[in-house]
Amino acid sequence: MGRPRSGKRPIRVHLLKRSFERRISKTGIIVVLLGAGGRGLKQRRILRQELTVLGIIALIPEDDFPKEIAPSLCEEAMLSKGDIELAFVNVQSWGTATEFAQFHKNSTIAPKLRVLVPHEYHPLYGNSKSYLTDLYLTHTAIFGHVYAIDDARTSAFPPSRQVIMKLAERYRQCKVLGLLTR
Repeated sequence: MGRPRSGKRPIRVHLLKRSFERRISKTGIIVVLLGAGGRGLKQRRILRQELTVLGIIALIPEDDFPKEIAPSLCEEAMLSKGDIELAFVNVQSWGTATEFAQFHKNSTIAPKLRVLVPHEYHPLYGNSKSYLTDLYLTHTAIFGHVYAIDDARTSAFPPSRQVIMKLAERYRQCKVLGLLTR
């Protein structure tokens, strides 16, 4: 047996690595950050800046969607478009709970939803028996995108920021590698 031809192999690996790095840096995704106003809006604006540094376009309806159209109509129309790939819904208020329920029923939007809920209301980890927790369970069973969070950091569950950053970046990597089926 002859010696392995190791000279060309490392070069190919390095070229492939650089190719992936270039493709990831050039590939953008568009995400929408939905959540409560007030302090929640301020947190979403900070998160948008962090995602932008990674090359991910993050839209916030209060800032980026047309103000002349009612939010309940505009958000559904915008999220139905193919350009928006992920919609993070951080359920912090009755308003975002209503948005989630509305979007869960829309077959175009529901697969894009990444629902963030306080761990005590998560259908698998919490003890809540509420109607909303029951809807989370249905969404989990069909789409599998309900994540337990703990923004107060009193448990082992991660904060919403960490979940959004990880999921958005991994989604972009999967897009570059051609692993997305939709």
